[in-house]
Amino acid sequence: MIAYLFQNRLKPKLFSPAWVKTWLKRVWTLPSLLGYSWQSLRWTLKGARISPSSVISNLTLHGEASHLSIGNGCSIGITRMQAHAEIKIGNCVVINDGVRLITGSHDINSPTYEHVFAPIVVEDYAWVATDAMVLKGVTIGRGAVVAAGAVVVKDVRPFSLVGGNPAKEFGTRDIERFEYLPASWFGPVMAWTGRNPVTASTPAKATRETVCPAAEPLLH
Repeated sequence: MIAYLFQNRLKPKLFSPAWVKTWLKRVWTLPSLLGYSWQSLRWTLKGARISPSSVISNLTLHGEASHLSIGNGCSIGITRMQAHAEIKIGNCVVINDGVRLITGSHDINSPTYEHVFAPIVVEDYAWVATDAMVLKGVTIGRGAVVAAGAVVVKDVRPFSLVGGNPAKEFGTRDIERFEYLPASWFGPVMAWTGRNPVTASTPAKATRETVCPAAEPLLH
């Protein structure tokens, strides 16, 4: 992550007031930046595929780290993931604090209480809000929003709004174009790149009609 930020850093005029202010912010937020970098690095070393342009606040992961992939520019809060099957998170996804992604359960009709596993997919520009739970086999469509506290047990259509337990659709997202990079909203990242920067790994501005190009996640 640090190499990515340095490569895509703001470059104010040397010794100008903006330069001094920028570097003071970078020094002040360095401890937090190192913490975010460690979160990504520790899971990458265990086999996860995490883009260096994404930020993970604090991740607790059970199962196989190699089942997890996170695309470009994502903002991942304090989350818990059960990765006994694949968890695929696209580009520019927002996952808030308290969210749980659970790929496993048990067969209630099995006399031996057999495990059952199925993957979870969260597509580009989706938003999973605070304390929501996403269960096995679910795909959250591109640009969809899962309301706070929702329990998602079936697929969510692109651009739809869902909430409740079990989650039900109650509206659609009224947006034609995405122009944001969620990872840049973290203070330590903003100190280096500014808010919503355009970088080499930023997905192209996307509309409802186009598919956000998914650059291959880069390892740290």
